[in-house]
Amino acid sequence: MEFLANLHAETNSRLEVISSRIGYEFDLGKARQDVFDKLGTVEGLTLDERYDLCDILGDKSQRLEVFMGMPSNARLGYLKRLMKKNN
Repeated sequence: MEFLANLHAETNSRLEVISSRIGYEFDLGKARQDVFDKLGTVEGLTLDERYDLCDILGDKSQRLEVFMGMPSNARLGYLKRLMKKNN
């Protein structure tokens, strides 16, 4: 009986981990969809730069998270730095 209780607890724990990962992936997917619109709010970017930055930010989720979380007055500098590093 103890074995079944442990098995049940382990299964619940694994399901919680899986559901949190799915939620994270959903949030990340939503952020990727919003990135082009967010780039449009950054003054000083050309349309071609916005296209390039969609690819650059989409390549690594960390970059996307940093961009989405930073204050609007810091975004242009960060994006220019990313473009310089990726060219």
